[in-house]
Amino acid sequence: MDRIYGAGLASYPAGVLLRASVYSTNLRAAFSLVCADDGMPYGALSVNVPDADLAEDEILASAAWNLPADLKTVLLGTGKFVQTGRSNQVGLGRGEIWRIADPDLLSQVAAARVVARRSRPVRRAAALA
Repeated sequence: MDRIYGAGLASYPAGVLLRASVYSTNLRAAFSLVCADDGMPYGALSVNVPDADLAEDEILASAAWNLPADLKTVLLGTGKFVQTGRSNQVGLGRGEIWRIADPDLLSQVAAARVVARRSRPVRRAAALA
């Protein structure tokens, strides 16, 4: 995980670490942030809105109330994400739709999807007597 520095971080100057995973309900990409110095949760970069129209390599970035705007600016500045110019309603705010541009992050998400699919219970039709 890359350390990301930004103004106004709770763990400043240590920064935050970006963690990739997937939402269990629909296997969309999910990103959270943890403090780099102590591993404590910092916040969620992505939110899961099931009816949002997203491609496999896109996330719905949390609305401004969830993460400081300067941190989101720093995250975009890493080149790991690209704004698409689209947005979606998230609670009382609007979340921007970002494309995941970093091959390593895309690989982490793909691996998380494989693990999540393997851990899902297999549904089988009951045999009729």
